[in-house]
Amino acid sequence: MNKVKHILFFSTLLLLIPLGSIAQTDSLEVHQINGKDYYIHIVEKGQSLYFIHKKYNVPLEVIKKENPSVEDGLSIGEKIFIPLKKDIEVEIKTDGNYINHEVKKQQTLYSIANLYQVTQMEIIAANPEIADGLKEGQIIKIPVSNIKQNDIDNNSKPQYKTHVVKAGETLYSLSKLYNTSIDSIKMVNDGLKQGLRVNEVIYIPLKVENATATSITNIRDKVEEMAADTLITKKNEYVIGLLLPFYLDENDEITEHRSAIEEKMIYPKSKFAIEFYNGFIMALDSISTDSCKFKVHVYDTKGNDSLRIKNILLKPELKTLDLMVGPLYYDNFKQAVEFAQKNHIPIVSPVKQNNKTLLGNEFVFKAIPSKSSIVGEISTLAIDSFKTDNLMAIEYEKAKEKPLVDLFIKAYNDLLLTTKDTGLYSSVKKLNINTNISEVVSNLKGNKNNVIFVPTSNQTFVTSLFNYLSTTLNKREYEDYKVTLIGLEEWMDYENIDLEYFQQLNVHFCSSQYVNYKDSLTNMFIKDYVMKKETYPSLNTFLGFDLGYYFGNNLKDQGSLFVPASLVDYKGMSIQLHFFKTGVESGYENTHSYMMRFNDYVVESVPH
Repeated sequence: MNKVKHILFFSTLLLLIPLGSIAQTDSLEVHQINGKDYYIHIVEKGQSLYFIHKKYNVPLEVIKKENPSVEDGLSIGEKIFIPLKKDIEVEIKTDGNYINHEVKKQQTLYSIANLYQVTQMEIIAANPEIADGLKEGQIIKIPVSNIKQNDIDNNSKPQYKTHVVKAGETLYSLSKLYNTSIDSIKMVNDGLKQGLRVNEVIYIPLKVENATATSITNIRDKVEEMAADTLITKKNEYVIGLLLPFYLDENDEITEHRSAIEEKMIYPKSKFAIEFYNGFIMALDSISTDSCKFKVHVYDTKGNDSLRIKNILLKPELKTLDLMVGPLYYDNFKQAVEFAQKNHIPIVSPVKQNNKTLLGNEFVFKAIPSKSSIVGEISTLAIDSFKTDNLMAIEYEKAKEKPLVDLFIKAYNDLLLTTKDTGLYSSVKKLNINTNISEVVSNLKGNKNNVIFVPTSNQTFVTSLFNYLSTTLNKREYEDYKVTLIGLEEWMDYENIDLEYFQQLNVHFCSSQYVNYKDSLTNMFIKDYVMKKETYPSLNTFLGFDLGYYFGNNLKDQGSLFVPASLVDYKGMSIQLHFFKTGVESGYENTHSYMMRFNDYVVESVPH
C-alpha cells in the first residue's frame, strides 16, 4: 500500500475511508427461528429500508414479507429479521412461457442470454429485480415461450466475424461479399450512424446452417462448464489505482487554520477528485461480495506536474493494478498511458481527453466523448426532428472545431441514404463565416424553422451571433421567424449570454452527462448518499459511481475488460457508455452523448 494520508477532515464528505479492501457486511450472529436462519438487524438513526436491503443484499420484497410492519415505516431500535440467502423463498409462477434458471457462481447476464438464445433485455423485462446485478443462487425467469422442454432450436442464433473496412467498400458490397443483408450488418454495428470508415473494424453476422436441437439439460450442462472455465481468469480481489488531484496537503492546511464551519470547505482544485472518489467507492462497495472484493490505491497527482507523475509511476505496486483511472491533464495522462500499455493495465480517462491518447494503445478507455463523436447525435436529431426545415451549418473560419461542419453534413447525407421514409428532406447549406454574421440572417426563411448548427467554442463569436440573431428576431419584419441553434456544451459556461437568449433561440447541444432526478433509482441513491455523507452528490459524484460500477462489474463478472461481454452498452445515472474501438490496435472511446435543449428556461433531455 502506498503512503496515502488517512483523511479525516470534512465530515460532510467523508473523503477517504481507509484505503484497504472495501468493507463488507459485518459477520453477524445467526438466529434460528421456526427452523429458518435469520440475521437480526437493529434499526439505527438515519437508516432506511433501502439501506438495510443494500447492506444484507436481500431483496426489498423479501424483507417486507418477513417484516410486514416495515410498510408503515421504521423506528429506531426496531428489530428487522433478515433471512439468510439459503432460506429465501422465491416464488415464480411458470405458465409454459418461462423456465427457471439458478444463477451459477460468476455467471453474467450476457452468458445466460447466450445460453438460452434470448436477449439480455428480454431477461431483464421478465426479472426487473436484476437491474442491480445478478446474485449467485438467485432464481430468474428465462422468457423462452418458443422453447419446449426437450427441444430448443438454435437455428436463429447468429455467429459473427470481424471485417476491417477497406477504401471503396460499401454496405452493399459487404452484404454481397458475405451473403447477408445490409440491415443485418447495420443492426450488429449499432446502426453505423457515421457510415463506414476506412480501417474501422465491424462485425459481420453469419447464419448457422443445419443447427441441431439442444435440450435444456445440455444447456444447463454447458452453464456448469462455462462457470468452471471462467473461474480460471477471475480473482478474489481486484486492485484499482486512482490518480487524481486530491491536494491532500492543501486540504490539511485548510483544516488546521479554518473555523469549524469553514472546515466543511475543501480546496477548490480538489473538488473533482473528492466528489468523483466518493461516488467511485460507493459503486465498488455496492458490488463487492465475500468472493470478490476491491482494493483502491489513491495517488495525489496535484496539478499538471509531469515529474510528480513520473515518480508515482515508479512505485512498484502500480505494476500489479487491474485498472488505472486518471490522471486528468493530457501530458500526465499520456505518461500513464505509456506505463499502462507496457504493463498491460487498462486505463480510463474520466475527463475530456485528446483522441491521440487512444492511438496504438488498446488499453485506453476514454469515457467522455470527443466533439467529433457528437456529430452522430446531431445528425440523427436533424433527420428525426428537423428534416423538412431550413438547415444550415456555420463554418466559422477561426473555429478549431471547423472540421465538424463537413462531418455533420456527411453524416446527415449518409442517414438520408439509409432512411426508409420517402418524404422530402432538406439539404444542409454550409455558410463560411469570417466576421460577417449578417450572411446568416440573409439565409433565414420565414415559413420554416431555421435550424443552424454552429460548432465553435469561440466565446466572442458565439456572443456576437446570439446578440445579432436576438436583435434581428425582435424586429417587426422577423417577428414570425423561428430559429433553432445547435451548439456545443461549452456555451453553458458563458455567463455573459443572457438566459433569455438561450430560450429565444431554442438552443440545443450535446452533453456527455445528464441526471434524471425524477428517476426512482436515482432518488434512492441520493437518499443513501445524503445519509452517509450529509451532503448531496454532484455531477462528478454520479460520474464516479457510474464508472466505478461499470468497470468494477466488468472486472468482477468477466475477469478482464477485453472480452466481448465487457463492452456491452451501459446506462448509468449520469452517463451512457457505448465504447467504440477507434482502430485495430487503438483504444476505446465512448461515443454516446445526450441531446439537450432549453424548454421553458429549463435544460432538459430531448426525448427520442
